[in-house]
Formats: sequence, C-alpha cells, structure tokens
Amino acid sequence: MGEIAQAPAQLAGFDREAWAALLGNALPFAAAAGDLLFRQGDTADALYLVEAGMLEIAARIPGDENAVISQIRPGEVVGEFALLDDGPRSARVRALEDTRGLAISGRRFRALLADGSAWALQLGHALRRLVAARTRITLQRIVNEGHFDAHALRQLHAGPPPCPIRRDAAALARGLMRLKGFEELASAGDLLDAPRGATVAVPGDRQDGLHLVLRGAVRAAVPRGAMAEQVFVFGPGCFVGLTGHSDGGPQPLMVTAAEHALLVHLPSRELEALEAASPAWLPALHAAFGRQLVQDQRKANRHLGRSLSLARFNHAGELG
Repeated sequence: MGEIAQAPAQLAGFDREAWAALLGNALPFAAAAGDLLFRQGDTADALYLVEAGMLEIAARIPGDENAVISQIRPGEVVGEFALLDDGPRSARVRALEDTRGLAISGRRFRALLADGSAWALQLGHALRRLVAARTRITLQRIVNEGHFDAHALRQLHAGPPPCPIRRDAAALARGLMRLKGFEELASAGDLLDAPRGATVAVPGDRQDGLHLVLRGAVRAAVPRGAMAEQVFVFGPGCFVGLTGHSDGGPQPLMVTAAEHALLVHLPSRELEALEAASPAWLPALHAAFGRQLVQDQRKANRHLGRSLSLARFNHAGELG
C-alpha cells in the first residue's frame, strides 16, 4: 500500500499520525475488471480509496439507463456518501480494470467519530470538502450547459434586502428536527428578516459563513435573464451557503427568499470560534453539515440528469 502511505489530494489536511490511524482502521479490497463494486440503490456501507486500477461511476437518469458520471483513478475516493449519510447508493461503480485499494466501514467511522477520534474528525472534514467540491462541479455544468425547460423558469421578484431584527433565535430553533441537539447554534449569529424576493447572495459572492433558515424558505437558482432556473429550495433547519463554506469557494448560485423567511447569519468568525471551543454538540453539527451536503449533491445530480435528458429529447431526430 505504498502509494497511499500519505493522504491523497482529495483528502488533504491529514497529519502523519492521523493518516496512519486511518490506514489502521481500513481493510483491503480488490475488484477484477468488469466487476461491480456496488449498485445504485444498494445499502451504503463503506468508502473506497483506490490504490491501483480504475473505476467507473454511472447512474440511471431519466431517458438513459447507463449515464457515465466520472472515472476514479489511483489516489481518489468513491462512495464517500456512506460515511456522511445513511441513504442508498446514488450510482453504480464498476471496475474498468483490475483495481485494489482500501475500504473504510461507515459503521466503524461513525463509532470512532462519536468517540472524538482525531482521524475520524479529520476524515469527516475532508469528505465534506470533497462532496462540496463535487457539487460545485455539477452546478457549474448546470450553469454552462444551459439545458432547461423555459416553462419551468421562475420569475425573479425583487424584494427589499434582509434586515436585522430582535427575537430569540434559539427559541425559534427549538422544535426543528433538523437542528435537534444543537439548537443553541442559532444564538451565535444575527437574526434577519427576509421578505419575499430578498436577495441573500449572488453568484460569485465571497462567502462570510452561513445562513440558517428558521422560518419560511429560500431558493437557490441559476439566473436566466429576468427568470431563474431553480435548483434548490432550503426550508427550516437547512443551511444556505454550505458548498462555499465547505470548499472555500464563492457562492455558486443566486439565493433569494422564496417566501417571507427568518434567517440567522452565522459569520465565519463565529463558526471558527465554535470550532475552537468545541462544544459538546459540535459533532451533531458536523453530522448535519455532512447530511445536507450529500442531499444537495443528490439534488444537483438529479437536476443535471433531467437537463441532459431534456437536451437529448429536444435534439432527437435532428440527424434523421
């Protein structure tokens, strides 16, 4: 396993001790050329780190039973959703050539994460960054390829900007199941009242932390002239700006209030202070970040799949 004696670029940030501990909790895997590592819809039970060989990721999307998404080469990982979310596999992975590497059990990872294991904490951070980076790539494809149903576009409504208000944000957060266990996070930021149409962020904005939705909903969309191609809707308990917060990049989409909303702005400095203070509920917050990042990636992939299917349908018969 000499080729993975140190963390690959996708999992950058490990010190030598933590990486050695990770390797000590991994098991070898091997797949012959043509073998399936897992199927779409399978129970997600492990992450795979490829040492040698090549894997292909493909998924069923509307109008195509075998859409190839990407290839995984030595030093890259696949199946990372298994460690962040308990949903089924979102794609099929097949070996294009004889492949070997290491597998990390999701159950083992979560148990050690709950115990505060240093390598598990570092791996969780690296995987959130990786999923965010992959979501950004998918969103950029949605923006660039421009395949959308014009009838599904939404009118952009210009509303007044969000403004600070004085209310007990922590009290508003109580009762939201998505925030269970870390409701007091809401008191770490500034509560904002966002009327319908209020602009929360625009593409290319340098992010300062996150927004947490407490009431109402916000929309993340691709601007298409005076209209918008909706990609995500974030309701109570959801974080807005998680992709940029996790991978360090700018805001990828336009974010506006889809209806009257109450948001908490959590500045970067406050989030950094929380990480340093490490309250007892911090692991629950990290787990929530991971779950939403996976959900956002799944939604972005489905949106792109529908867009590509629409493009194929529109061009069908053009060569006939």
